[in-house]
Amino acid sequence: MKFALLALALLDQPIAETVSGTPPDFPIIVPSEMCRGYFFVPVTRQASADDQDGGTLWFIYDTGASTSYVDPDSVARISSTPVRNGQRANFPEMNMGPLRVTRLSARVQDLDHLSLALGREVDGILAFDAFDDYLLTLDYARDEMRIEPGELPRPDRQTVFNASGPDDRPWLRIEFSNRTRRMLIDSGAALSGFSVNHINRFETTADPVASGASFRLNHVERRSSARLSENARFGPNELVTPTIQSTPGSELIGGEVMRHFVWTFDQRNERVRIERIDPDAPITFEPVVSHGMVFQPEPNGFRVADILPDTPASRVDIRQGDLITHFHGTPVGERGCNPPEEDLLPLTIDRDGAVIERVLDMFAIVD
Repeated sequence: MKFALLALALLDQPIAETVSGTPPDFPIIVPSEMCRGYFFVPVTRQASADDQDGGTLWFIYDTGASTSYVDPDSVARISSTPVRNGQRANFPEMNMGPLRVTRLSARVQDLDHLSLALGREVDGILAFDAFDDYLLTLDYARDEMRIEPGELPRPDRQTVFNASGPDDRPWLRIEFSNRTRRMLIDSGAALSGFSVNHINRFETTADPVASGASFRLNHVERRSSARLSENARFGPNELVTPTIQSTPGSELIGGEVMRHFVWTFDQRNERVRIERIDPDAPITFEPVVSHGMVFQPEPNGFRVADILPDTPASRVDIRQGDLITHFHGTPVGERGCNPPEEDLLPLTIDRDGAVIERVLDMFAIVD
């Protein structure tokens, strides 16, 4: 997939063209919204003479994605063209705020489960290489994305690091107490700290415990979590007893790590600049809080696929097969980006057509 901003030649430097056709001032702030740790980018179809509303698609920008995706319902909404999973959708002449996009191509994939998980519409996912002609900055201090031409200096392992790895996505070497791992920098794992293989081989404060599941593109992966008993490190940055979770796939650096830094990616030279947001504050990690249910997403809510032992859900009348339709009285797909942060979780359950109300205590499954 190539997601390109229209390029002009000026002093041998590629620059993005604005919708008005004028060269922009750099750096350009890419229009975006932060939702639950994810960067959402709006891409709007240019309206025709007889169509006043061009239609906007909201994409998650995901440094861990090697392919871009778009939901089939979203394609139909702005193009009136039916498509099926696995096909490719091509959108010529799109706008990203003040910027013109010459071509957007993405694989069609049902993303309804991601919309349910985040509580807002997810139209698509933008791959890491979406802005590969530019330096891209993810600024977690300002909840801001920026692009500009140029390149990063050679790695010094203080602020600039080698980001090469087994593929074209960004990777970073992390030092643990008894091992060093090259891990994928993954802004699409916004709610995770580190995701690791063979979690039982790490030194942890307590045995790993079942902590739920993660929603992938076409399946759900069960997770175990724990807290490291020692610190992790890259360059001069020490991460104090971070939380880790199991994964059967690529080992990841997730959003719970990324939010402490400003990240600038130089894709052509496979480099990344990482700057501490608050150099004087220790980098610490909150407990892993759970309600004790493993969900399977469905069109109208979350089906309870499993109930973890010794959790709040195991101590009240919640059963496998129940359909959770509301949190805090709000439909699960409409929760929005700022749900209430409370110790109690009111649920509405559809059990074979009967409506049941339950309230769960949230608790730290990993302290």
